[in-house]
Amino acid sequence: MLKSIGVVIGSYLLSVVLVLATDPLLSHLFPGDFVRGRIPSDTALIAGTAFFIVISIFCSWVCARFSPNRAARHVLWFFILGEVMGIAATIPNWSKGWPHWYWLSWLVAWPVSCWIGLLLSRRRSELASA
Repeated sequence: MLKSIGVVIGSYLLSVVLVLATDPLLSHLFPGDFVRGRIPSDTALIAGTAFFIVISIFCSWVCARFSPNRAARHVLWFFILGEVMGIAATIPNWSKGWPHWYWLSWLVAWPVSCWIGLLLSRRRSELASA
């Protein structure tokens, strides 16, 4: 049980760290866009969302890969945790001037990314057993 909780929470924390680690790269790619108090351009937000999707797929794959059993159940809890945290981040930021599509895209991309990561983990295990 503790290993299962550790895998889910660890995978989620990894996703947070990796998303935050993209901030310097995005600031370099889009100078002036990611400045405190400024809303980034749509292009910069799309790039940030693309990084988020790749990281989400990777971290859900990690969650499935390191789950002690029933990978789908672990990824389901990973998804629930991320979606709850995403909603908790969206609500206070909804009226701060950022485009609504940005917040909604992350909430919609998260479950799809989790599903893709789970599928990729199954494919890897099927290839290994063949």
